[in-house]
Amino acid sequence: MSTDEPASVIAARQLAADAHAQRGRAGPKCGRKRRLRPTPVGGVTYGPLAITDRRERRMLDRSDSPDPTAVASSDDAGVDAAVAWCRQHMAAGDSLTIWTPQKSNLSACARLEQLVRRHADVDHITGRGGGSAHRRGPLLMAWPDMDNIGKLTRFSGQTLQALCVITWHADAIQPWVSAVQPEILGDGAPWQQRTPELDPVVALALADLTARINHSNTITSGYEKDDVVTVLLALHDAGIGLDGKAIQGWVLAHGWTGSNPQRLATYVADINAGKRPRCRRVLRRDYVADLTLRATQGLEQ
Repeated sequence: MSTDEPASVIAARQLAADAHAQRGRAGPKCGRKRRLRPTPVGGVTYGPLAITDRRERRMLDRSDSPDPTAVASSDDAGVDAAVAWCRQHMAAGDSLTIWTPQKSNLSACARLEQLVRRHADVDHITGRGGGSAHRRGPLLMAWPDMDNIGKLTRFSGQTLQALCVITWHADAIQPWVSAVQPEILGDGAPWQQRTPELDPVVALALADLTARINHSNTITSGYEKDDVVTVLLALHDAGIGLDGKAIQGWVLAHGWTGSNPQRLATYVADINAGKRPRCRRVLRRDYVADLTLRATQGLEQ
């Protein structure tokens, strides 16, 4: 067994054991059973909190970000490497799409501006107005933050074949880089120090949520809000630390797109500030204990 387990795992071992022992002593329950609402995900229907060990491990190990993925520094060497990388991942008939936050940002980089002007197979789109890639091929995002990555990957759909990000400030996308582990282009110094890994209990909870919610819906209302808020409040009330940016980076790397990753981070910030977003669902009392036990078993394997 590892001797450097997260504090939340060590502290909750007894809680998990007591919860399972208590359930073992409980007699059969009578009356009408509460019907759990199944949620379709990827053509398969899962019930809440019904992730099997095998599928759970696959969820924690995989990344749903575009493959391949790269991150480049914003100096000339990094930009040149980013363009070359994108060209290497273009097939016959593909186009290169360059994204910038605003149209005027393109002029800040002569190399990218010339690329757009001189080549018919290079498109320029902007974050302002909700631009998305319309032609199949790699996407080069210049100076985005994690919110931009989530929104663009949602609306680019099947046209997005590879993603390269040019960073303007490493901290803006550090959690995403740590979760996705893209190829490093240009100056790799900013990425030598990774964002600390999520507490394994939090990662398991996020894996549950990823499988349960309908990702076509917003998490600011309805069943999706109930699912998300109840899980976050349960973790917080159990004394497990929540890092909004690290959580946002993790879900971006595991298939969350659009504004939901940003909204998830906002919920975390609100809860950490003492707010309790309203929700209509109550998790079973041993939910966090079960997560802790599963996390402990995963660390021991």
